[in-house]
Amino acid sequence: MKKLLLLILTIFVFWAFNEARAEFMPAYTNSINHYGIGAAKITNLATIYEEPDLNSKVIQRIYWNDAGNFLVEDKKDKENFANIFLAFAPNENMAFLSVEDETDDWVKVCYNQKKSLFGWIKKENGKHGAKFYLYKDLFFEYGKKYGIYTFRNLPPNYKGLYSSPNKDSQEVDNFEYAKYITPWLVQGNWMLVKVVTYDNKTKTGWFRWRSDEGRLYAFINLR
Repeated sequence: MKKLLLLILTIFVFWAFNEARAEFMPAYTNSINHYGIGAAKITNLATIYEEPDLNSKVIQRIYWNDAGNFLVEDKKDKENFANIFLAFAPNENMAFLSVEDETDDWVKVCYNQKKSLFGWIKKENGKHGAKFYLYKDLFFEYGKKYGIYTFRNLPPNYKGLYSSPNKDSQEVDNFEYAKYITPWLVQGNWMLVKVVTYDNKTKTGWFRWRSDEGRLYAFINLR
């Protein structure tokens, strides 16, 4: 009986450790169900309201503790990270939710991508709240620091590097698998990048990171 209890305890500790290290980064274009107009960055705590009003109903609270970096929600059923976040990087103490709309003081976020559930978060005030980024600003600010990665199902016609931010411009180079991508400029759905391939070749040109319909084909590399 003691051996059985010890085994159960060991399994629980192993599970808890891995849960504490859990993170989510989109890997495929269909990893994100809702793209919206941009992303809201939250740290540690997000209170989501039914309306953009602090007196309205609280419909969700999301937080993770500093000790274990563990995501906790105010309901019995534990959600999958991929259903909630655009990206969740507990080691960096940050997470991103996709944004549907904004006002001067609030952002309307998708807090469950699988079920298409939306609510409002107050914009950043001190340590709490959300900081809103248009995608082009998110990619530029965090891409400079962390770099960019492409999704695994990147279409072949998105692997080209062009002379200008226009699909009708000259293709100056291309890549199959990128080791590092560093953005220099972001203009609309395009970014001027330096690509280092796995055979350590360096290539530069304009890369199309988003479709005309708003579908993302790359993301900031928070790992």
